Amino acid sequence: MTPPTSGVRPSRRQLLAGLSALALAPALVACADDSSSGSSAADEPAGSGTPTEEAAFPVTIAHKYGETTLEKAPTRVVCVGLTEQDALLALGIVPVAVTKWFGDAPGYIFSWAVDKLGDAELPEVLEDTNGVQVEKIAALAPDLIIGQYSGLTEKDYELLSKIAPTVAQPGEYADYGAPWDEMALNIGTAVGQPAEMQSIIDDVKQQIADQAAAHPEFAGKSAMCVTPYEGLFVYGPEDPRSRMLTDLGFAFPTELFGGDQEEFGESLSAERTSDLDQVGVTVWLDLESDQAVKKVFDQTTSAAEGRWFDISSDDGDYYVAHSFVTPLSIPYVLERYVPQLAAAVDADPSTVPPEAAA
Repeated sequence: MTPPTSGVRPSRRQLLAGLSALALAPALVACADDSSSGSSAADEPAGSGTPTEEAAFPVTIAHKYGETTLEKAPTRVVCVGLTEQDALLALGIVPVAVTKWFGDAPGYIFSWAVDKLGDAELPEVLEDTNGVQVEKIAALAPDLIIGQYSGLTEKDYELLSKIAPTVAQPGEYADYGAPWDEMALNIGTAVGQPAEMQSIIDDVKQQIADQAAAHPEFAGKSAMCVTPYEGLFVYGPEDPRSRMLTDLGFAFPTELFGGDQEEFGESLSAERTSDLDQVGVTVWLDLESDQAVKKVFDQTTSAAEGRWFDISSDDGDYYVAHSFVTPLSIPYVLERYVPQLAAAVDADPSTVPPEAAA
């Protein structure tokens, strides 16, 4: 489940409900083209100038519903997760289809990733608010379907696997709760470029570590992301947004909000907003969307001391990038996010966080 944000996108609660309601018959997948090209083109993914790494195939990737084996490099990749396009683009691979989440951009390729698109055609955009579009995916004739940042059900997986090899979300974490680097490496492995992806991951992780080292005041302070939704919605410790805060040195306040959520977060009563007084820094998403919650928060010491800031749809692509948490979005976010965190953590209301660039 997820809260909505300013009405600019369907909520992830709606997305999950749509996935769960999938009722398309397996017969729909009969139109899928299970054949794959057998020449040297199979050794170089479409849209990529980087050849497949030596001994990359065959490869078997474990996920929530078992294992998927890929015999050779895919050339037509469909993303049924919400952010996979970034990892693919980082490798020079343009997917044939992506899944709409929130925000708006042609082909759902946002500003932080658009330079990786080159002259390639924009991906088809899938919408899964009413269930995974199995028939539309089959018509695209993919040879890899990947859903790392997803809530694919077992039924979804079984239907999609009849179209093409499908790599579902990691099974060790809550849906939408896997670490960004593990998801990216799974994607890189699936397309035959694990070493290149690991190099990209290492570079981004070093940027995060450098920011953490430059801000020792983050260490030992608690921080969390919240948003108004059925009261106060708390993004749990497995959510990628929460993981980013801990990677920067903050601690998740498990003593206040628990650390054993079955999903990536939970809704609490609006009155619990007052508990944010005990959190070092609160990162709000769309605070203005619920005036009842805002009224409670405005009366807290946290609000008075400036130990918070809000990221909303008015912040443009930064707003979207903050939730993507991918190898391409993270460097883009850090430029704005870290100064905001630094301004909030000092508990000095005269320190005004810089405005996020749209």
